[in-house]
Amino acid sequence: MNKARLKKTIIPLGLTILFLFITYFGNQLYAEHYHIVGKDYSYILYSINEKVPFISWTIYPYVLAYPFWLFGFLYFGYRSDKNLYIISSLAIISFIICGIWYFFWQSDVEAWRVTSGLFINNDYALTRPDLNFTEKIVMFIYRSAGPRNALPSMHTINSWILIIAIRLDKKTPKSIKLFTLILSLAIIIATQTLKQHYIIDLIVGIALAEALYWIILKSKAYLLFGRWFEWWGVKWHILESVK
Repeated sequence: MNKARLKKTIIPLGLTILFLFITYFGNQLYAEHYHIVGKDYSYILYSINEKVPFISWTIYPYVLAYPFWLFGFLYFGYRSDKNLYIISSLAIISFIICGIWYFFWQSDVEAWRVTSGLFINNDYALTRPDLNFTEKIVMFIYRSAGPRNALPSMHTINSWILIIAIRLDKKTPKSIKLFTLILSLAIIIATQTLKQHYIIDLIVGIALAEALYWIILKSKAYLLFGRWFEWWGVKWHILESVK
């Protein structure tokens, strides 16, 4: 393993994680503290939402999302500076946009979660006492994070960024490409089958990530982020010098 290359990933990855937590959990805490009820966007493409079934076992790829993203970003970022700068800048900009949107136009999927059948008499405060093991994991996820921060879906954005990383890195082994693609798509699908998101949350998430990717790539904005990452790396004595 090339230690110099590994060190280069520390700042981009660290900042990506920082912005993710501020955006997602910061907005969750803010909404809870001020009792903010978001808007229910189920009316958008409602007929499609109605057809999505609740499939409890899809919680398993869903809960793998955070370690999967972490190692995926690390793997593709380690392989080349360009990959590192593009996926990191893409993630950070996406999170900033999501954070602003959640703050001013919070969304809510409580009514969607209730259709999972995990509650008594469709009452979000009353959990069924006979949940099986898998359903209990779903309920744990429901209770761990409120029914907010839905539009756009950050699970979709992060997973799509790794699909973009596959497209960027032409030399990635086929087995890793296939694994990354399958798990990324499984997580995106799970946002629907776990009643965590409406279809519009998925669509906007993919559209946002894809649009930002092309803007960053064509404008070469990732090079500015690269210089910024390296400057901080030198300042914090992680890197020896900036190229």
